[in-house]
Amino acid sequence: MTRLVRAELRKLWTTRLWWGLLIGVAVTAAAFAVLTAAIAGLSGADGTPTPGVEDPAVVRSVYTAGLGTAYLFALVIGVVSMAGEYRHQTITATLLGSPRRVRVVLAKLVALSAMGLLYGVVTVLAGVVAGASTIALRGGDLRLTTDGVPRSLGLSVVAVALWAVLGLGVGTLIRNQVLALLLSVGVAWIVEPLLALGLNALDAGSVAKFLPSQATTAIITPPTSAGGFDSTYLPWWGGVLVLLGYALVSAAVGAAITLRRDVT
Repeated sequence: MTRLVRAELRKLWTTRLWWGLLIGVAVTAAAFAVLTAAIAGLSGADGTPTPGVEDPAVVRSVYTAGLGTAYLFALVIGVVSMAGEYRHQTITATLLGSPRRVRVVLAKLVALSAMGLLYGVVTVLAGVVAGASTIALRGGDLRLTTDGVPRSLGLSVVAVALWAVLGLGVGTLIRNQVLALLLSVGVAWIVEPLLALGLNALDAGSVAKFLPSQATTAIITPPTSAGGFDSTYLPWWGGVLVLLGYALVSAAVGAAITLRRDVT
């Protein structure tokens, strides 16, 4: 099993995609952290000041500002890890080398979880370094060990890893790599947030809060309004459970399809 996991990791590490995405994760996390900290406390559209860097929720949002893009990068690496096998016809060699498909699926899950954790750690580190510097310049308290900050940072890492597993399921369902990437990123980045916004506008926040992106946002204890509408979020532990549920279902469906599908 260890050899299979190493083989799956080697498939990812011998391409330029993983480190290209990793650089993107670091840069966007740092940029969003600086931006979030810089605009905190400025006047809103109605002229009233928004919460500043002295607010613990704002500090958590600063450090985890890159989460909204990091999980998309993790989703991409998950999709490519499986759909790419079918695109380049390497899945045949993989299954010939290890005919017990259950072991192959488990190895992919372990390898992708490790990559997702790596992306999550980089997201958090970049956000903390850039965000803490900006908060310090503005005279705020860094709160690195208090006010739920450590919990938010740790759960953000886990959330990114779970999105990588989600991507594996999508890549299994849709073997066309380009189509799988367009659909998964399009739904996660555009369709789902718009759907959540529409549901909140229709006072259906009790439904919207169970969407994957909303569950991810709930992990960092977000504000209760977005886009001018009151938004309903799960408690942080509820967000973790919902996101874990999506990941488990995705992994189970992906495993079932992989075990039954003819790859010749």
